[in-house]
Amino acid sequence: MSAPTKKADKATLRSLSKDVRGAVSTEYLVLVGTVGLGMAFALFALGPGLVASYEVTRRLVAAP
Repeated sequence: MSAPTKKADKATLRSLSKDVRGAVSTEYLVLVGTVGLGMAFALFALGPGLVASYEVTRRLVAAP
């Protein structure tokens, strides 16, 4: 097998740079990942306050 030529490498790179298949799914993946991380950080930040609020409500509802 011979080594690929620079001309073939340039042609391959040119064709790959024009290929946009999978770009939309990659964008959705980045979007979903960003939203997921945002939700995780929000839960981490707000979690203790929400748990305390639910505990107070639970005690009030369960009180005789």
